[in-house]
Amino acid sequence: MTTARAPGFTLTGKHVLAYLLLFFGTVFSVNFYMASSAIRTFSGLEADKPYQEGLRYDDEINAAREQAKRGWKVDASVRAKGDGAIIDVTQKDASGLVTPGLNVTALFMHPADRRRDVKVALAKVDAGRYQAVAPIGFGQWDVTIEARDDKALLFRSVSRIDLEPVK
Repeated sequence: MTTARAPGFTLTGKHVLAYLLLFFGTVFSVNFYMASSAIRTFSGLEADKPYQEGLRYDDEINAAREQAKRGWKVDASVRAKGDGAIIDVTQKDASGLVTPGLNVTALFMHPADRRRDVKVALAKVDAGRYQAVAPIGFGQWDVTIEARDDKALLFRSVSRIDLEPVK
């Protein structure tokens, strides 16, 4: 007795091997492409010199304690204007007086792309009030405000803002 083969496709071991190689070859190729793209576009470093910055951590804590002892009242606001933002800062000491001779700066840091960071020097508008226009886009930003005199850093504040377009 002979068995007749049905016409059509018959799955063989060679077919299974080819399908497996094709499947895993595709997976490995995509993984390799994604990993190489990630490494090329983001180095993974948040700081240029992380070890040195880590050693200065105690200095940052002491500076924050000194700042708290001063008891300054600093108010800041950021509002959208055109394709940028206006930052307005007012400063008074613990007794309600303005501290003369301050240089106030604001650093707008984009949370995902350091290339978009912008630093601006605020101009003195009147006693204790400083203002600047920052050429930043809409979205979330980390804002670091610093006030210095000729000798040292006297005030630092870091905040996250969400800048929305004017409607």
